[in-house]
Amino acid sequence: MQTHWKKLTNPNYLGAYSIENNQDLILTIKNVREERVTGPDGKKDDCVVCYFYENVKPMILNATNMKMITKLYKTPFIEEWAGKKIQVGIEKVKAFGDIVDALRVRKIIPQIEQTEEIVKCSNCGNDIINPSGRMSSVQLAEYTTQKYGQALCPACATKFAQETQNNVD
Repeated sequence: MQTHWKKLTNPNYLGAYSIENNQDLILTIKNVREERVTGPDGKKDDCVVCYFYENVKPMILNATNMKMITKLYKTPFIEEWAGKKIQVGIEKVKAFGDIVDALRVRKIIPQIEQTEEIVKCSNCGNDIINPSGRMSSVQLAEYTTQKYGQALCPACATKFAQETQNNVD
């Protein structure tokens, strides 16, 4: 396998050069937040960054990609994007007076391979998906029900555990 030179100039974020053999990526949003990003030229910018449960680099979201996620999931609220799947691919776009490859969120919601039952979180209503893959949706729901009294997604279980800990202190 060969190395694209751009992988060496901005190794911290997903880019069009990250997609091998033109194969779209199907990713599950972990969280989205604004943060200060240092570009390869040393310039610092405040950007919206999307983190994923899968073992990939985070992706800087531009307005086009944020609008697409909003349209797909019918919500502009980044907190409601957690646990949602997106399909990311390469598209040719005109930028800086040139035609370049850019990452784009596709106009479809990726289908989950349904090899198991997916359980909904009792707290937020999102699908319970275990990012580590060590437990199925059903197993994680059973575990959180036993521990917290309700079926919780990883984000809600973490929040519930922190609230419980704070009440103990």
